[in-house]
Amino acid sequence: MFGLYFGHYLVDKNKISQSQFNDLMQQHHKIRAKLGFIAVSEKLLTAKQSEEINEIQKKMDRRFGDIAIEKGYLLQEEVTYLLNQQGNSYLRFVQLFTEQNILSIDEIETYLEEYKKDNKFSNAEIEALKSGDIDRIIPVFVNADTPFTNECISLAIRNVIRFINSEVLLQKAFTVNDYSFDGLASQQMIGDHKIFVGIAGKDKALLEIASPFAKEHFTILDEDAFDSICEFINCTNGLFASKLSHEDIQIDMTPPEYYTNQRLVSAGDIYIVPIIINGEQADIVVAVNVEVGIN
Repeated sequence: MFGLYFGHYLVDKNKISQSQFNDLMQQHHKIRAKLGFIAVSEKLLTAKQSEEINEIQKKMDRRFGDIAIEKGYLLQEEVTYLLNQQGNSYLRFVQLFTEQNILSIDEIETYLEEYKKDNKFSNAEIEALKSGDIDRIIPVFVNADTPFTNECISLAIRNVIRFINSEVLLQKAFTVNDYSFDGLASQQMIGDHKIFVGIAGKDKALLEIASPFAKEHFTILDEDAFDSICEFINCTNGLFASKLSHEDIQIDMTPPEYYTNQRLVSAGDIYIVPIIINGEQADIVVAVNVEVGIN
C-alpha cells in the first residue's frame, strides 16, 4: 500500500511518469522482494556484500541467507526477519524501481525524506505506512478526539478497502461544522450514542463506490446507484452496531437516506476523511454525539 502513496507523490513531483507508475503497480503484485535487496535496503548488508553472495550462488546451489550467516554477515534472527519482509509491498515497489533503472536506492531514500517532510510524517508514521498493515496506517491519517469516534471511522475505512477497492489512498482527516456536498448517502444511529455516518462526493467519486459494492456497472448516479452506497453504509453500520451490542452499548439504525446539493451543519465536530479511489475523491463523513442538520 505504501507504494501507492509514495508512487503518487513521485508522479506529482515529476520524479517518475504516470505511465511508469502504472506499469510498476501492475507488476508489483506479481513479485517477491529478493532477500539481498531487502538486506541492503534495511542496511543489514552493503551492496558489495550482497553482490558477493550472489556470485557465490552462481557457483553453488545454496540459499542466500545460509551463505550470509556462514560468512558472518547476518545472524539467524536477521535472516528470519528478512524472510518475513519478502512480501512487503513497499520493498517490492522499490525493487522494481531499481531493477528497471528508474530510480536508484539513494534517489529513493532522498525522495522518501522529502515525502516525509512535505507531509509532516514522523519516522513511526512512515514505518506504519511501509508495513502495509491497515490497522497501523489508519491512525496516521485519522486522530479523532475519542477512541469511540476513531473506532467508528476506522471500521468504515476498513470496509471500503474490503468491499470496494483495496487500493484506496487516505488523506488526513479534518473537522468542520459546515459541509457542502454534491451527493451524500448517509445513515443515523441512535440509542446510547448518536452517530451519523455518510459518504459524500461528486458523481464520479460516488460511482466508484456504488458499482463495486453492487457488482454492477453504473454510468450515472441515479437512485439505484445511491441505493448501493446506502446499502454499503448500512452494512458497515450494522457491523459497528453488532460490535457495540457485545459491549452492552445499545444502538438502533435508522433507514439510510441520500441527498444532493445540500449542506451539513452542526455545532459540534463533523469528521471528514478524504479517500481517493481511482483518482476520484469521496469523503467519509462521521459525527458522534452531536446534532447534525441537513439543509
